[in-house]
Amino acid sequence: MEKFRARNFNLILYQEDETHRKAIDYIQKNYDYAMICHDKDIDEKTGEIKKQHYHIVVRFKNAKWNTSFAEDLKIPVNYIEESRNLKRSLQYLIHYNDENKYQYDITEVQGTLTTLLKETIQNGNKTESEKIIEILQWIEEQQQYVDIAYLIRWCAEIGYWDVLRRGFNPISKYLDKHNLNYS
Repeated sequence: MEKFRARNFNLILYQEDETHRKAIDYIQKNYDYAMICHDKDIDEKTGEIKKQHYHIVVRFKNAKWNTSFAEDLKIPVNYIEESRNLKRSLQYLIHYNDENKYQYDITEVQGTLTTLLKETIQNGNKTESEKIIEILQWIEEQQQYVDIAYLIRWCAEIGYWDVLRRGFNPISKYLDKHNLNYS
């Protein structure tokens, strides 16, 4: 297996293997991760249910060698691959947008990255312009004075913090204009 460095990794582990169970436990205690048990996947060739397995996405702040990560988990390196796109890796956990595969419920996903998965699905493929319009509409819908901290919290909760940050000046002016009606 090729040695590489990455910040995000995908793993497939099997509950029946004791070293894999220990690796899962280690991941849950030490890393930023999302995990789901796939127990309803169908083998396309045989039509039978595949062996139960766990898909796990792990994110690091800094790049890490796949070999070092495998050593930490005490598993062979071939169970680890690079995640080239974190959001797509997270979506794969539930087979999001893959109608040919069993659709797992998002509530079955465990781990610290579940919030990011929910944001990814909720925001879909909206453009920045669409998100800004949504923020402005939300402000308009408020029939009261809106504190800036309340707006910031709302944007962060729905995954729009990046859009608010980049467009803060015009959005805050729009909020000020809205608030003049409720002063």
